[in-house]
Amino acid sequence: MAEIKFNLTVDSMFDFCEVLEAIGIESIAEEFDKEDLKAFQKKDAGSVGMTVIMKVTKFLIRKLPSVKDEIYKFLTGCAEWEDGSPVTVENMRKMKITQFIKMIRDFFKDEGVMDFFGEAAELLDTEQPDSKNSATGDTVIPMAI
Repeated sequence: MAEIKFNLTVDSMFDFCEVLEAIGIESIAEEFDKEDLKAFQKKDAGSVGMTVIMKVTKFLIRKLPSVKDEIYKFLTGCAEWEDGSPVTVENMRKMKITQFIKMIRDFFKDEGVMDFFGEAAELLDTEQPDSKNSATGDTVIPMAI
């Protein structure tokens, strides 16, 4: 079985966000608890890897049929065979189930993916203790001169 590697770029991130939106980003976020988010922030791939794989795999199994096209678009945009040629939708349609599952598992083990989740978790956990620096309703807008 030929190996697949991932070349993750900014475009890959946008395509991945489309998959998350199609799946329901709020729903996938509910799969992870605070400890998972802390591990993402620390980019501790060893302790997070299996947790991510198991939780995301379980979630995806429920959602796969409804987001097939988005997943194909995303994976074909960032996956390539070990010889550098792109993985096509037709390649994926003809893959054995075990090869496709291995591809998904390898994707979530990729260091770039762990970095993405770590940075995203950090953004979600960002606090602004000084409300004067944030865009809130306490900003006064003059209505008359």
